[in-house]
Order: sequence, then structure tokens, then C-alpha cells
Amino acid sequence: METSLHLQQKLETKLSLTPQVKQSLEILKYSVAELEHFIRDEANANPLIELKEHNTVHLLEMARVPNSRAASFVKDEFFDPLLHVPHQDRSIETNLMEQLAVQGNLTKSEREIVLYLIRNLNEVGYLECDAEETAERFRISVGKCEELITVLQSFEPAGIGARSLRECLYLQVIRNRNYPKLTEVLIQKHLEDLAEGNFQLITNLYDVTKAEVESAFSYIRQLNPRPLMEVHATKQEYIIPDIIVEEFNGEFIIHINDLDLPQISINSYYEELLRTEAIGETKDYLKTKLNDAFLLMRGIKQRHETLYKVTESIVDKQWAFLQKGKNALVPLRLKELAESVSLHESTISRTISNKYIQTPKGIFALKTFLVRGVKMQSGEVESPGFIKEKIKAIIEKEDIAKPLSDQKIANTLLAENIPIARRTIAKYREELGILQSTKRARKK
Repeated sequence: METSLHLQQKLETKLSLTPQVKQSLEILKYSVAELEHFIRDEANANPLIELKEHNTVHLLEMARVPNSRAASFVKDEFFDPLLHVPHQDRSIETNLMEQLAVQGNLTKSEREIVLYLIRNLNEVGYLECDAEETAERFRISVGKCEELITVLQSFEPAGIGARSLRECLYLQVIRNRNYPKLTEVLIQKHLEDLAEGNFQLITNLYDVTKAEVESAFSYIRQLNPRPLMEVHATKQEYIIPDIIVEEFNGEFIIHINDLDLPQISINSYYEELLRTEAIGETKDYLKTKLNDAFLLMRGIKQRHETLYKVTESIVDKQWAFLQKGKNALVPLRLKELAESVSLHESTISRTISNKYIQTPKGIFALKTFLVRGVKMQSGEVESPGFIKEKIKAIIEKEDIAKPLSDQKIANTLLAENIPIARRTIAKYREELGILQSTKRARKK
């Protein structure tokens, strides 16, 4: 077999990001607090940038909500105080990416998906993105997506990437096989009983001693329900809304919050020096810094325009929520939002990441308004709020002596042409604060 070398021309198209586009994308993902720090860092490194502070009284002081008081503003399923603790340190993402780098059995595309999962962890380490939506986004099976979530959940600290308290505790337990008897079953089925002190019910159910239950309970109590809490700063942090929506004469007015941001201008001395006297390396240096300053200003302007455009579309689609509250949220997918504003899904993801909106109904993470709906057999899509109301109505009408199980509720909804999984029923029931069927039973 002969081998030979050949020269071959190949014409192909590659997408190359300019420095302006790269910086604009970077700026787009910053919250208003992060952008303020970025601007000040850029000003410290660039003598041509001058910052002018706002002299007016800070109009948003009322909008600064201590994370510890978040629940008092919006006490519902969309604003969980567990998820609004001091922001995680940037080194956390770096640490997780380093753990990803040593996973030698992953393909490039699989690494990209795990990285996406890492960037969708909330401040305490819980995974916020939905497996089905992530699978659809990357065009993989839900099973494959679950495998990659398992990869993330194998990282340190234990419990990272969990999607519920039960899963978080279970992920920690399975790493140590020397745990007391009953631990797994208590986590999976009896957290509420433990919280209520119903030890006798458990001893009767599993024919064990009270001491065994107490031993397992003590072990569970020392587990960490919030994996990233230990690395958070202890100082009080505040939620500063990036967008403010106000109602005026029946209309909703959108403001992009830039009151925390210093105004940027060009240093007149260096600008004049560049124009009249600078030569050689000095001139090249000043021209580069001047270009950097203009890039920064354009990037901030583009961030504000994109954020306004996306918020305007969200307000238009979630108009009923702003008037009536949480149960009026309608299904809204990332893809649908991207199409409505003619932007790529990745741009929308950057735009809404780590950003908050102040509305007449309270302060919310911008991600709150992206709601995965339930597809009916008719082809229509209903919101989780609608389904929850249906579940609540079914339970209110049940026989108190023979409460309906989650599967029977699912069957009842299916009879109404609403196909929904049993585990989803359980999730919505828990979010409604309704006990499982075995604990709802009462004598007539």
C-alpha cells in the first residue's frame, strides 16, 4: 500500500467573534452589581476612562432587598428564600470546571452540556434547569441528560447538582456506606415525619426500635441541605433589581436600573494628548485604550438595549401575572422568547442569567417568567399554576377516609385529557403544601 503527501485547498466558513462582540457578550451576562465592579476595574486599568458618580439620593435604596428577608416580599413557589442567599464566589464555578476537566471519558459535546449544567446551579448548589428542556436544547435524549446530571452530582461538594432536598441528602448518603440503618428510606419517604417528630409511626411501620430511628435521624441532621453555603461570605448581601417595572394608568413602564452604575466619559487631558502631541508607542498605547473605552461604552449600551427588549417581550407575554399574581403565569419557553425578539437562545440565556426584576407583585429572578407548561391531549399548553389548581380541587373533593394517591390523581387528570406523570403530581402537591395520601386520611 502506497502512501503519499498532498497539498489540498479547502474552503470553509467559520464564525469569528470580534473583540467588540466578545466583550458585549461578557457584559450582557453581568447583573447590575457585577457590572458596577467590572466598570470600576476597567477604569482602574485604563487612564482614558473617567467615572462620574451620581450625586442624587439613591432612588433604589427601597429596592435593595436583604436576601434574608426575601420571603417577606414574595412568599410563593417562585421566590424560595433558600435560593436567595449571598452570591456564590466566582471560584466555585472555576473549581467545578476544574473537576470537569479531569473527566477523561466525556466527549467535547458532553463537556459543553455539563458546563451548561454548572452554570445553571443556584447559589446553594441546586440545579435549576429542567432535564427535559436541557435535552431538547442540546438535542439529546432525556436519559442521556440524566447521565450527565449524574456526572455533575459526582463532583465536590457532595450534594451538588441536586434538584430537591431529598436528592441532595441522598447524594451525600450514598458516598458513605457506613450510615445507620433506615437512613435511605427515611430520606426518601419520611422527611416530613421526622420533622414532625413522628418516630413512633416509623417504628411501627418498619418494626424497628425508637433508638434506631433516632440514630438515623441524628445522621441525617448532620448532612448539609445546601452544598455551597459553607463557601459563601457571611456579610449581608442585597438583591438589586436590574429592571424595574411600574404600573402607570393601566400600562407597565420598564426601566433599566443604571443608578448604581457610574457614568463613563473620556479623560479630556489624554484625549487632547492623543490628538496633538502623542507619537510612537505612546500614541499607539493611547489609541488602544481609547478604543477599549469606546468598546466598554458600546457594550453597556447594547446590554441595556437587549435587556429592555427581552423584558418588554416577557412583560407582554406575562401581562396577566403582573395584574393577578403567580397563578396567572403562562407557559413561556426559552426558544419562544428567543424567537419573539429575534435573538439566539444563548443570548437570551445570558440576558436573564443572575438578574432580578422589581414588579408591582414583588421582586423576582428573571428566570421565574420562563415557565415549562404541560401539553394537553388537545395540543394546548397549560401552565403549572393551572394544573395545581386542578390538583387542589380534586383533593378538596376526595373522600377524607380514603384520600387519593398521586397516581389516582394522575388518572383523574388523564380522564380530563391532561396527561401528567405521577412524580409531577407529587412535586406540585408538595409545592401546594398538601400532605401525601397516607397522612391526609381522617375518620368520618
